[in-house]
Amino acid sequence: MKKNSIFLLFLFFLGCSSTNLIQEKKEYVTYLDEKYIQSLNFKNKDLALININNKWYYVKKNGKAMNVIVDEHGKPDSFNEGLARTRINGKIGYFNRDLDIVLPPFYDYAFPFHNGIAEVCIGCKQEEHKVLDGGEWKRIDRSGILIEK
Repeated sequence: MKKNSIFLLFLFFLGCSSTNLIQEKKEYVTYLDEKYIQSLNFKNKDLALININNKWYYVKKNGKAMNVIVDEHGKPDSFNEGLARTRINGKIGYFNRDLDIVLPPFYDYAFPFHNGIAEVCIGCKQEEHKVLDGGEWKRIDRSGILIEK
């Protein structure tokens, strides 16, 4: 009886700890209607860049679309070192050319990657004229790991 109780207790804790390790994957992409996709000119490329309701999107031929932020010149963000930036619920993250989120939207502001490093800010506020105020600036690598200065 004691062995069975210990075994059941072990299974209970194993089950509880494994559920903590499983995290639901968030879906950040959207899919466009097939009829709309057929009207796009991909120019022999895998991605098209389109503007819908004053928002820019990268779109794949299968209709998968990812919102892309505009840079300081008002142009849609381009891929730097294979990653572009997106803004979701007010936070910035990075996605790849497959339109998969590589670094989830966590940052209040983030610059494009350069030589494998990006400057990111947590807690900064963006003023009307694109001036960034306050917050804590960090440097991250492409996996999102903080780099010591």
